[in-house]
Amino acid sequence: MFFSSAKRTLLSLLIIAALAVSGFTPLWPQTDIVNRLLAKLEAWNTKFPQEKVYLHLDKPYYAAGEDIWFKAYLVKAQDHVPSALSKVLYVELITPENTFYKSNAVSINRGRGQGSFALPDDLPEGTYRLRAFTSWMQNFPEDYIFHQNITIYSPRKNDLVTSTAFTHKRQSSGDSILVNLRLLNHQEKPLGNTSVSYSTNFDRKASSRKASTNAEGKTILRFFLPDGETKNPKLHLTVEQPGGNINKTIPFPSLKEQVDVQFFPEGGNLVSGLWNTVGFKAVDANGLGKDVQGAIYDQSGQKVADLKSLKYGMGRFGFIPDASKKYVARLTSVKGAAKEYPLPAPQKKGFILSVDNKVPDKFRLKFYMLGFNTDSTGKPKALNLIAQVRGQVVYAAASPVARELFQADIPLDKLPAGIVQFTVFSETGEPLAERLAFVKRAPQVQLTLTPDKPAYKPREKVTLQVQAKDETGAPVAGNFSLAITDQKAVTPAPNAASIVSYLLMSSDLKGHVEDPSYYFNTNTPEAATALDNLMLTQGWRRFVWKDVVQDKYPQMNFAAEKGLYISGTVNKIAGLPDAYASVSLMDLNNLQTTITGQADGQGKFQFNLNGFTDSANLVVQAGKGIGSLLTLDNNLPQLQVFPQVPYEPVPAPYSNEVWAYLRRNREQLKLDQFSGKSGILLRQVEIRGQKQEERKATSSTLYSTPDHVLKGAELPRGQDVIQSLQGRVAGLQVSNGQVVMRGGGPAMFLLDGMPIDAEFIRTLTADQVETVEILKPGASSAMYGSRGGNGVVAITTKRGGSDNGSSSVMAKLPGTATYQGLYYQKHREFYMPRYDKPDASNVEVPDLRTTLYWNPSVQTDAAGKGTVTLFTADQKTTYRAILEGMSPEGKLGHLVTSFQVK
Repeated sequence: MFFSSAKRTLLSLLIIAALAVSGFTPLWPQTDIVNRLLAKLEAWNTKFPQEKVYLHLDKPYYAAGEDIWFKAYLVKAQDHVPSALSKVLYVELITPENTFYKSNAVSINRGRGQGSFALPDDLPEGTYRLRAFTSWMQNFPEDYIFHQNITIYSPRKNDLVTSTAFTHKRQSSGDSILVNLRLLNHQEKPLGNTSVSYSTNFDRKASSRKASTNAEGKTILRFFLPDGETKNPKLHLTVEQPGGNINKTIPFPSLKEQVDVQFFPEGGNLVSGLWNTVGFKAVDANGLGKDVQGAIYDQSGQKVADLKSLKYGMGRFGFIPDASKKYVARLTSVKGAAKEYPLPAPQKKGFILSVDNKVPDKFRLKFYMLGFNTDSTGKPKALNLIAQVRGQVVYAAASPVARELFQADIPLDKLPAGIVQFTVFSETGEPLAERLAFVKRAPQVQLTLTPDKPAYKPREKVTLQVQAKDETGAPVAGNFSLAITDQKAVTPAPNAASIVSYLLMSSDLKGHVEDPSYYFNTNTPEAATALDNLMLTQGWRRFVWKDVVQDKYPQMNFAAEKGLYISGTVNKIAGLPDAYASVSLMDLNNLQTTITGQADGQGKFQFNLNGFTDSANLVVQAGKGIGSLLTLDNNLPQLQVFPQVPYEPVPAPYSNEVWAYLRRNREQLKLDQFSGKSGILLRQVEIRGQKQEERKATSSTLYSTPDHVLKGAELPRGQDVIQSLQGRVAGLQVSNGQVVMRGGGPAMFLLDGMPIDAEFIRTLTADQVETVEILKPGASSAMYGSRGGNGVVAITTKRGGSDNGSSSVMAKLPGTATYQGLYYQKHREFYMPRYDKPDASNVEVPDLRTTLYWNPSVQTDAAGKGTVTLFTADQKTTYRAILEGMSPEGKLGHLVTSFQVK
């Protein structure tokens, strides 16, 4: 019979367990160890509650000059109820080089927030990444952080598209590489008879070489890559164009067939003498699944099993291992060569936990103990089984006798959707075997989006009725986000992540999950097997049972933030705390908002930043001014950036939709220039004129015109100047705190015309900088001799005469400090024209929108209903609508639908 506990919390958990297996005859009576395990898990969840965040974007890829719009959902990891723990979310745009481009602080209310990133016209293209997390989430591994790769194209400044095909031939000391290069413009027309200069980051001895394309825009480049020269070879191109040269960097694909294979015996270990099911996963050099096939052989060369991946490099095989033998997997290569991978060594005694999910309406668990004698060392005396979903126990039972085989059938109809972790423990609480399984169901919130017409005309009003119901058909009052895009220009990956696939699956698994919605969109036996392969090979990430049992708690160095704030310390000149000093917070852009406070007895103070947005310019001043020293704490996020799968993605050929998308962006640029929204073609003229005036004022430089100029106002807050240059100048890379151009050595730094070390430059912030001028290696930097041979970075600081110079001046006064951290992002509205009240601009200006509609807050009422209205654009096309979100109880919904414009 099932057990009970005097403790109310444990009793409630066991009631849940009993409900989960209603109709099942219990096998084992109550034991104290099960109660202790449940109590430890409950204590873990109480002390260390975890959060998840998911971002819904308006579209899967972007072009320079556009905006990235996002809705943030912050939930409790256990039940997906909107989180009340944190009120601040950090959303970062990370460059292809894994450096920060920009960070936003988003205010969270009832687990929801929204924001955007404005992409400049000249942003370099590549695979960027959005990362989202709370301060509290910094206490846990980065596996818990939300990541999403997005491609950003740059068709506005550079009318160039490169197409490359790489072939290589192995030589004795390296690889001969042949690159078939083709140059096109964004109209898909070849750039014939065009001069190209090219170099690599591995052939530093050779100077830049030149080639020319034929009439079809094609040319062939030849290289030799010596062994061990570089792990990430790159090709640097300079294409000569009438409007100015265009620089582009292209990564070489992996030249070797680097395949890594891992094996995962069901339950944890290979055990001799019984049939073992083994999951495996093969990945390539980019960390993505690699389809493989081959066989398993013992040490004598006898084949014991065949091996073939099913999906995304994952698969399974089975055999009866012998502890006296060693086994290898021999994979057959496309080229005929075979590579061997050793399997884990079989154990003479151990445990196997198998889960059969092919039995209708239930999970059938079988646990085996093998190789143990009656008094064998390590043999458990009793067995305990716990099943948990997202840290909530859904089944718990025990046996006072350790049997060599036991079986349990657990009905599915009472289990919540998501990953179930089955763990068998000994009488001491030691985990013996573990297995993951997945409970798949239809979305908890069923959504419909019904248009008021079967089809629409261009610029016609559209009314969409939203309906949300739960599994029983009852109405759901929820909050959702809706993105509508032009299907002919914007096509997301068919199995991209959704709020359902991420929160129920990807967020609880270790490692990268490819095409996560495949497992939800496809109802075939193959998909069911592929999903179970995923459970076999990618483990549970939220906690480790051994840590829970041993009270091994994570270090909690970051508090859950209830708001952004400025904090610091006021000291006397002698260095002692200035107790109870008066402290003022001033916005230099609006002095009427000055706030006065008081430090505590240790001279520490804090100001809340609610009400201040990124348009503010804040300075903190101690009341005694010249008689005090004031320092501000660094409250910025502390998470470093690490590469994520895929590590070095090779650009894929453009689809028809991407070509159409980029052409439309080029057309939109003309409209933006006409209306004054884009200064991309005017910027060079304006900068040159300004520079001539600056040269007269500061005669400390030897050069006349730099190759590239950045204003201090263009650099992101919260970063040192060197780091903020990453991704902003073609051909410039930041590596180990140094600036490198064209794969050369560290560049030379000038500060107000004087040579200076990079270490000092790293102490500067964007607010202290007026301009950063780049002189690339060659004629521009030649006047600085050998020191300037790798290029020059010339920084001019503010001297009080610029628009924002006052903050720099005040920061130098005793008792004052300028805030360099993050502000809440100022709320921006998504632009949607209204053609029922046309004006001259609406009628005459073409409507080329690719995101037709973005609404981060679609609310359904108590009847589960809501209404949205919009106007179609000029194109006769099909619009795709993606609606997703949740109820206040954490029930999830996701819908993809479409309507037509004829």
